[in-house]
Parts: sequence; structure tokens; C-alpha cells
Amino acid sequence: MSLQAAALIPGVVLLVVALGFDVDCLMDLARAEVVLYFPPRIWAYIIIFFTPFGGIAYLVLGRAR
Repeated sequence: MSLQAAALIPGVVLLVVALGFDVDCLMDLARAEVVLYFPPRIWAYIIIFFTPFGGIAYLVLGRAR
């Protein structure tokens, strides 16, 4: 394995984890009966466009406990 390929591995792993986190947040949003502060569509845009901070914001602010 070349040094350049080895340097890409942490970035790819981080990208896969971030995308998995987004998918998990979007699935939670789709199942939610009550969503706080914004409509679900707006939360979906926030989750997608502000990875991973959008998902964190949804989990902290948008979920009804």
C-alpha cells in the first residue's frame, strides 16, 4: 500500500461515519411523531447540509424527549 493510499483511509472512515450518523438522524426524524422548533423538512435540510453539526443540533434541540 502506498503512503498516499494510507493517508486517505482516515478521511474515508470519517466520511463513512458522518454519513452513517446522518442516515441515523434522518431515520429518527422520519419516525418522530413530534419535532420541536422547525418542521421536519427543515430539520432534514439542516441535518444534510450541516453534517455532523446538523444531526447533533437535531438530537439536542429537535427531538421531543
